Amino acid sequence: MFFQDGTNYIRDEIEYICKLIFEVIKTPIYFLDNNNDIFFSLSYEHAANPILPNKKDLFTNLFSDCNSYNFPMVKSTKYHENYFAVNLRNDNIFLGTFIVGPSIYSSITAEAINKMISENNILLSYKRDLINFYNSIQVIDYSRLINASLLLHYSIYNEKLNVSTVMENNSSLKDIVLKIENDGKNILSKNRQDLFFHHSPTREKNLLLCIREGNKEKLLQYLAIPEDGQYGILSGSPLRNKKNFFICCATIATRAAIDGGLEPELAYALSDSYIQNMEYLYKVTDLLNLENKMYCDFADNVLKFKKLNYSRSIIVCQNYILKHLYEEISLSELAQFVGLSQKYLSGLFSKEVGITLSDYIQNARIEESKHLLTSSNYSILDIGTWLGFHDQSHFTRIFKKFTGTTPKKFKDGKTPTVPVIMINDV
Repeated sequence: MFFQDGTNYIRDEIEYICKLIFEVIKTPIYFLDNNNDIFFSLSYEHAANPILPNKKDLFTNLFSDCNSYNFPMVKSTKYHENYFAVNLRNDNIFLGTFIVGPSIYSSITAEAINKMISENNILLSYKRDLINFYNSIQVIDYSRLINASLLLHYSIYNEKLNVSTVMENNSSLKDIVLKIENDGKNILSKNRQDLFFHHSPTREKNLLLCIREGNKEKLLQYLAIPEDGQYGILSGSPLRNKKNFFICCATIATRAAIDGGLEPELAYALSDSYIQNMEYLYKVTDLLNLENKMYCDFADNVLKFKKLNYSRSIIVCQNYILKHLYEEISLSELAQFVGLSQKYLSGLFSKEVGITLSDYIQNARIEESKHLLTSSNYSILDIGTWLGFHDQSHFTRIFKKFTGTTPKKFKDGKTPTVPVIMINDV
């Protein structure tokens, strides 16, 4: 242990910094002394990966060559956990290392956990603990993770570091970047020799224009025209090549739909759904057909949006409601968000949409509950509580008001719904 008598000040400073960072980013933090022993830590109940329970061994392996670094370091495990570390020095003497993590870049699904178990020969008995572990840790994207490491560095040294410089220092891509440059030249040369030419961007531009305009009829006409060139090779496997290309098409179609006015969250959700379900297909023909269906689906949604012809204030208001269905929504906060008075927004909404704001919010929540009732095993009580209904009786009463049936009968599929109030969602 590096702490001796008279170093209580350093000890207190370390604990203060750990508590501060822990509260700010809600992520476990550890301080390892110069013998790699954990001197101080703050974490959650499931913060330890059940497969890698020994934190000291994990940190030693991840950061074994980092003692001399004077910038934050970001490391990842093969189980998708991310950590960053900042060394502590006093008068150029290495005292130890702050290590923050684990976090993940995106949510880990049960399917991903199954794949992880299979690929790493992990006992199936670990699955439940792994689910609890990944559900307990924060989702922090790479940019935020870097900024959090800069905050920790600044709190220690009062030194401002550049984000791009830290990213570059943590990069191990120099060799692959050079290879990409060389391969790009080789591919271009070979294509010229083989008279291989990529497809014209004109058709792609026309398809995207049709999506932005919501013009499915014209879109289908362009889809029927044969390609005037060939697509690039994105993978050595023909099936994987087509799936990769599908992802590219979904990305640009999503952007076109958003440019056409479709609410971004709806566009992204539609894109995510197509990409996730595309992975279950194993015939190139099926992928081609699904790609065309995806284009048409985006165009249909854009057209539906355009037909509503709502004012910008109402669109912003509806988008806010759809994003916050699981939170309390008040007229005052909606009016403040839109920048209108409560009275004017309430009147404008009723005039353009045809129902009151209160009914619109309730109906949107009922539509969300219908999806959860038929696609999940959550209880009726839980669904109603999550969506802001006071109790099950309140939930049942509002559900019946908008559908003509009860949540239980709807879940059991015994009674068809009879819409009582018809609205147009964006």
